[in-house]
Amino acid sequence: MGVVLPRQVIGYAAAVRLGWAVSSSWTRPILFVTYSVLRPISVALILAVMYSVITHNAAAARPYLAFLIIGTAFWSFIQEGVSEFATGILEDRGRYHILKYSYMAPLGFPIFLIGRATSKLASAAASVVIVLVVGAFALNLSISPLRIDYPLLIAACALAFISVVAFAITLSMVLLAGKDTHGYGEIMAQFLYLFSGAIFPIAVLPGPIAWLAALSPLPYWLELCRRSILHGGVYEMFPNLSDGEVLLRLVIATAGTVVLGYVLYRWTDRRARGLGYIDMEANW
Repeated sequence: MGVVLPRQVIGYAAAVRLGWAVSSSWTRPILFVTYSVLRPISVALILAVMYSVITHNAAAARPYLAFLIIGTAFWSFIQEGVSEFATGILEDRGRYHILKYSYMAPLGFPIFLIGRATSKLASAAASVVIVLVVGAFALNLSISPLRIDYPLLIAACALAFISVVAFAITLSMVLLAGKDTHGYGEIMAQFLYLFSGAIFPIAVLPGPIAWLAALSPLPYWLELCRRSILHGGVYEMFPNLSDGEVLLRLVIATAGTVVLGYVLYRWTDRRARGLGYIDMEANW
């Protein structure tokens, strides 16, 4: 006898397939993956060239170059999970007019949203791997698959993905309340880009802003990604903290993000239903 899957699992899988199909405009998977990785690769190479020119390829600058490339590589998860996800949900409502049907489906709207977000993160994973490969060969970074601390990397990414999904779902529900919110997901992703430690340590930010940035799980996630891949060969944002202490901060920040996201989601969901934002025919 075949295995009978729960309705929620089937609905989640359908949401993942739908998200992939919409994001890729129903093109071939290999073509879409190729397109998806070109942008982060180009951004990483542009930053590397700019940094090499500024530092004149000084040997002392190599750890910070690794800091820059790894932050850019893993930023694909935020770009896809926040900006592209929010845009996709808005297009489901205003362009494809299917959001109201997904909302009323028996599987539950949160499962649909998580499935759509998963498809975004899955496409970003290929981008991360390719950017790291380019960094290892084209930029001569000491990245070796045999030296990566996979348990630490997987634990950090799993927690970060939970945070990204919670934040993205909450942001998409907030944006549903607006009539002209196209592009706001991209703005939020770029805002996080500057305050997450992706391209420079959060310690260089002004005091109050650095303190707020330290409440986010993103700096701790990127710190653990860099440590797990390059160990001591990369600039560290938290040199006085051990791997376990950084991981603990990531756990706490993730828990706070999920709790806050849940509260905001419930509030925005009730407001969207009450004001008719779910089945609006257009976003602008």
